[in-house]
Amino acid sequence: MNPTTCPRCGHTLPFENILQDQKTGKARGRCNQCKIWIPILLPSVCKKLVYLDQSFLSDTCLRVDNPKYQNEVHILSKLKELKVKQRIFVVVSDVHSRETSAIPDKRIGNREKLWQFQNELAGGNIARDSDEVFIAQWRRMFDDRENSNFFPATDIGLDDPHRLQIGMRVQLTNHWRPTLHRDYARPRDTVNEKFRGIIERQMENMPNCKDVRDCLSYIRELWRKDIRQGIVDLQQRRETNEWIIKEHKAGRNVDYSLLKTIDVPFSRIVREVVQGLDEESTLKRWLELLEGDSVNLGAHIMISSVLEAALLWKWKTEGDTGNLDKFHTKFGQSRQNDIDHIATFVPYVDALTTDNNMRNLCENNIVADELKRFSCKIFSKSNYDEFETWLDALLVEPVTYKV
Repeated sequence: MNPTTCPRCGHTLPFENILQDQKTGKARGRCNQCKIWIPILLPSVCKKLVYLDQSFLSDTCLRVDNPKYQNEVHILSKLKELKVKQRIFVVVSDVHSRETSAIPDKRIGNREKLWQFQNELAGGNIARDSDEVFIAQWRRMFDDRENSNFFPATDIGLDDPHRLQIGMRVQLTNHWRPTLHRDYARPRDTVNEKFRGIIERQMENMPNCKDVRDCLSYIRELWRKDIRQGIVDLQQRRETNEWIIKEHKAGRNVDYSLLKTIDVPFSRIVREVVQGLDEESTLKRWLELLEGDSVNLGAHIMISSVLEAALLWKWKTEGDTGNLDKFHTKFGQSRQNDIDHIATFVPYVDALTTDNNMRNLCENNIVADELKRFSCKIFSKSNYDEFETWLDALLVEPVTYKV
């Protein structure tokens, strides 16, 4: 069915008569009856949003000839078919960009090949990173006109992923992303030492937690503390700036070396959340929300904290083997990136892939209780057969349009 018609005569416009600007996405069509070109609004298609984690992308891009990964390659062929049929939208994010950029220079060929592969799958539409989604969620929570349980794609930086697409839009400007991330990339061992230090400090300061649920309460209070510190820092900086202006107007010099310049991690995020809003009333309400039920913490913190609690409890009960590679995959950079994938995108997508260990963590009772609030299906290598069945159902499902 072609739902696009001429507004003048009602004649149906065949898709071959429709041209779409590759940069703006705007379209125009030529009516065979009226013999004129008219601007048209392409209809929306009920697409499923699919988020593929780095391990799936790497396996299907870099190991395509390895018999061990033929199942993944087969699934990718169905994903591509569904993408052409506009039944799915593949979500690729700045978290992927960060992970791809961390590939060492000695494997630069793999780094560039993987980035190009991801960019083509996403059609050039790169979703936001975790911090930006966190900010978007809180800004909506401060808007009384919005439902905080509603998660629009605009939160993750996608204006309209369901809009019908004519041809392929590849935004070449995305090529700056891996370069930017590469400039800030640190050696893997350095990053892992940072994560190890965080876990060890959390263990040192942990109260007498009897189970993982006690651990979750502890982790969520740490999140509250970080945000409170960011709010206080923003307020103090504002007061300091007002004082400096007052001193200058009075003709007095200010000794800037006496001013405190302590780095507060959440200061930038708090500042961006309240930007353009009534700062005083928003910060007041934010502090009130932090004192309320955990549900007021927003989806990103709710999911991140429950995964972090399960991971910290695992550290407490199983300990550290001392093996650097195992730490990297079980607790360090690799696992923290997985948490970013899950916590950021589960509320927005219909299906998400991850590795077996992360999926097992998601099936932990306390984590599963939190994730069941969302409709997203989580797949890994151990249940790719279920992923393929889900894709097969989409292949035979009729396309529905919504203008």
